[in-house]
Amino acid sequence: MADTENVTELRSQLEQARRIAVTLEQENAQLEEQLERYVGKEPTVRDEMAYLQRCLNSVLELCDQAATQATRWENPLPVPEWATAVREAATGERPEDPADKRRRIYIDGKGNGWLDWATGYGDVRWVAPLAISPGDAKPSTTVRDRTGELHEIGRCW
Repeated sequence: MADTENVTELRSQLEQARRIAVTLEQENAQLEEQLERYVGKEPTVRDEMAYLQRCLNSVLELCDQAATQATRWENPLPVPEWATAVREAATGERPEDPADKRRRIYIDGKGNGWLDWATGYGDVRWVAPLAISPGDAKPSTTVRDRTGELHEIGRCW
């Protein structure tokens, strides 16, 4: 009698294991299908930069529209303050704040990160690659010439 109960319990456990295996295989198939949808579809740095440029162009266009609206009348109104401030911020033409001691963070034309390291003789700004020793610092003009561009993307302490 005990053998019959053991056999029945083993069959029950085996059946439960089969159901779990089938469920796991189905979930695995669903995950593989989802993975196939996304693999190779990640945006490149160039795609991201193009998107950011389109956003920036939209902001500048809005500033232009506000300025046009203000000056279209016979007695033109002053251009809204926000339009000028936003345009300066969007184009990076804001006046330097001498009290701002944070280091600048840059990205070059190849998607590499650079950190403001020092300002040397003749106001040459030295930048060091991120995640590499600061002894590898190079003048920002050298990096710009080698990679095609160098854009400030933020600041840190």
